Amino acid sequence: MIKAIFFDVDGTLISHKHGKMPDSTFNALQILKEKNIKVFLATGRHMLELAELPLYNFPFDGYALLNGQLTLNENKEYISSNPICPKAVEKIIPLFSANTMPIAIVEEKRLYINYINDFVHKAQSSISSVAPPLGQYNGDKIFQLTIFTDKESDIQKIRLLDNCKMIKWHDQSYDVISSQGDKTSGIKALLNYHHIEQQETMAFGDGQNDIEMLRFAHIGIAMGNASDEVKNAADFITKDIDDDGISFALKHFDII
Repeated sequence: MIKAIFFDVDGTLISHKHGKMPDSTFNALQILKEKNIKVFLATGRHMLELAELPLYNFPFDGYALLNGQLTLNENKEYISSNPICPKAVEKIIPLFSANTMPIAIVEEKRLYINYINDFVHKAQSSISSVAPPLGQYNGDKIFQLTIFTDKESDIQKIRLLDNCKMIKWHDQSYDVISSQGDKTSGIKALLNYHHIEQQETMAFGDGQNDIEMLRFAHIGIAMGNASDEVKNAADFITKDIDDDGISFALKHFDII
């Protein structure tokens, strides 16, 4: 019996082609809540970004944010975290200050960038978001970086960061998190918090950062608009987000 469903946001819940959540998806989420099935977000996004997206104040039961590196309950209260290690931060800050490539730093309460170029505008536009504000590092824990570059030399510098890994989400854009983390880390924390078993879970996703989540869930569902790599990691491939993919899969498995 499915008791918890985890949803990616971009390309899964929100169509950036139309700039909104499909009506069929919103209705499906409401039905899940009425049936007392927990509805969670598992996303690379920060809470500040989610507040700007058309999620219509839906009452989610918890949040695995920043690719699982920061986990919050339904009241947006802290459950768990997995920051980037101090050794990596020591190398990140000089790169951030050098302004040789755009680097966004994501902390628990802040999201900011060193400078903005066309790569930043293009990537952020693809997910219906504006560029982060300019800011300076003040010593707080870093949970995620986002770099915007197409230069192999830049990418190699980031690959050499201690205990970190990169996740590509756009042509010239990468999220960087702790090598010990992924969305599954946050999902496990939420399951433990709510006393739900792995075999009682389902997950929906479309991007590279969803692969481990789809493999972990009892039923992993790839959106029809997902890449072949993501589809190969799933138990079921549903229709495109703009073709009522969420609703279609939930009906296929007799969840709604």
